[in-house]
Amino acid sequence: LRSEQIWDPHGDHLGLRLSVERTDEAHRELILEFPFKEMPGGKTERPDVDREGLADAIRRAIDAGWKPKSRGRPFTFQV
Repeated sequence: LRSEQIWDPHGDHLGLRLSVERTDEAHRELILEFPFKEMPGGKTERPDVDREGLADAIRRAIDAGWKPKSRGRPFTFQV
C-alpha cells in the first residue's frame, strides 16, 4: 500500500495507490492508482481490489508501457 485515497492540494481525488515492484533484481516501480468509489450523498468508499483484479491491472500497465526490468522513475498507471 503506497497511500489510501486522499484529496490532493488542488481539491481533486487521489485514489488508493498500490506499489508493485520486483524483489529479485533491478526494477522499475509500478504505482497502480485505483479511483475513488463514489457513493450516494457524496461519500466515497475504498475500491475493492482482489488478486485477479490486481493481476489484470499489472498486465494492462505492461501493455501501457511499464517495463518491470528497466530502471528509472516510478511508472504510475490509473486503473
